Amino acid sequence: MVNRGAYDEIIGKMKEIISHHSGDDFANGISKIEEIKNDFDIKLMFVGHFSAGKSSLLNVLMGKTEFLKEAQEPQTAIATELIYDEDESAFAYDINGKSEILNINKEYLPNQYNHIEYRLNNLALKEISDFTIVDTPGFDAGIEAHAKALANYIGVGSAYIVVVDQEKGGIDQTTLDFIQEISNYSRQIAILINKCDKITADVAESIAESARFTLSTHGLPYKVYTISKKDNDISNKLISIISEFDAQMAFDRALIRQIKSELVNIEKVLSLTKKKIYLDTFDLDSDIEMYTRLEEQLAGTINKKREEAIEDIDNTVQEVTHQIRSALISRSDSVAEALLSGNQVAAEAIIVETIRPIMLATMKNISIRQVDSVADAIDFTGLISESEEIDLTDVAVNLAGNLKDLIEQGTLETKTITDVESADKKKNIYRAITGIAAIATDVIAPWLEVVIILLPDIINLLQGIFGESDTELAKRRFVNNVVPQIINKIYPQVKDNVESTTKLVLEEYEKMLNGKIETLKSNLTEAQNKKIRKTEDFEKYKDTISDDIEIARKLIFELG
Repeated sequence: MVNRGAYDEIIGKMKEIISHHSGDDFANGISKIEEIKNDFDIKLMFVGHFSAGKSSLLNVLMGKTEFLKEAQEPQTAIATELIYDEDESAFAYDINGKSEILNINKEYLPNQYNHIEYRLNNLALKEISDFTIVDTPGFDAGIEAHAKALANYIGVGSAYIVVVDQEKGGIDQTTLDFIQEISNYSRQIAILINKCDKITADVAESIAESARFTLSTHGLPYKVYTISKKDNDISNKLISIISEFDAQMAFDRALIRQIKSELVNIEKVLSLTKKKIYLDTFDLDSDIEMYTRLEEQLAGTINKKREEAIEDIDNTVQEVTHQIRSALISRSDSVAEALLSGNQVAAEAIIVETIRPIMLATMKNISIRQVDSVADAIDFTGLISESEEIDLTDVAVNLAGNLKDLIEQGTLETKTITDVESADKKKNIYRAITGIAAIATDVIAPWLEVVIILLPDIINLLQGIFGESDTELAKRRFVNNVVPQIINKIYPQVKDNVESTTKLVLEEYEKMLNGKIETLKSNLTEAQNKKIRKTEDFEKYKDTISDDIEIARKLIFELG
């Protein structure tokens, strides 16, 4: 009985090798090996001249007279396989390899069918069950279909019994050429000099000696037997001859050939892979460079804008006070008239209501301008995470829009301390903007309180105008004396609040960007770690390839 598990250890090592590498070619190669191991058909082919008596011998082997057609016409002869099986069945295989159940009433011609298969519960076949017995058409029939069918079998035949009619007187050139051809595929060959019942034993032996001599002169040391279907116990004699063939060797030869072929392929592919593989970290290097550059640019932009904003404070204060001065001068007629009419409250209201909208509008505009300045400076893209690509320019614009919305809301609405404290995500920004821009008089330390605090001084400045009766003189004294002193008194407070506004707006902007900055840093760390892991994996894979190549070479050497 053939040991089909003899090479399981080697096959296991091959599977382990290919598990380290991708590619369908390796998997297909293992599948072919497994197919041979599990399903390899060890074929024993009965070959010879047309009418050499192959079918007749097989009939007596099985004890089934006339089971196989003897002396068929060459044009109708077709290869027949005989296989031991407890469950009997029969099939015909066409030239494309498709099978159909055998129909005994149908004629199967060699130009349409490749072979017939009989699975028989036969004692003789059971004794040689390692083999599939193949009865072939004569190789000298001169029919193209026979030649093709026989050529298909030659490559897969594991052993051969060459049947020679004793009338040939030995091995003729055609038979010798055929034996030399099949010797390229198998060295398990025996020669049967058949129909020896028609001659004496001495003549039969002389023919056998002639055949042995012919074979030996051509380096073909095969056994030669004399035989006849009329010999006593012919079935056992044939079984004895067949049993001398080494089924295990035939199996080993076929399986080893496939294993070695696949090992050579593995060794070549891995050797080529080892030469060609390289560590590609271009994308990761690009990410690392980009994240590093973005982090530096973002930090640099914020710092630069902070410096620019601080340097621009004096200009901003001048801008605010200039607008207040111009507005107060434009209302000088109304103030003078109110004072001359003795309506001090109206004069105070005119001054407060003139300063109030300017302070609200200008501080709102200053805050928004600072936000826009930072957003405009962030003109680079590329913050990347695994799930999305974030454009920092868009982030900056969106954040700027959010800040400006809050500033607009704070400018137009009156909020109490309680309202401010209860605000959720917008609380900090809203508190900063409302506190700085003097949104409402009931918020702690608004700008307008500065005006209210300064009112006594302003009133004192106005006292000298109450006694005037000349409107133009009162107006001139308000413009030349009162307005400059109002501006001088309010200037330090304006500057202090512009500085606070600048600081807090930038801080809030940085706070809103902080999440993106952290993502940036996280992605940078992740890219760096990925590069480290990829480099380590690459070095490990190189070592694995080297180890697997060495294992493949050792296995090839062990198989011989």
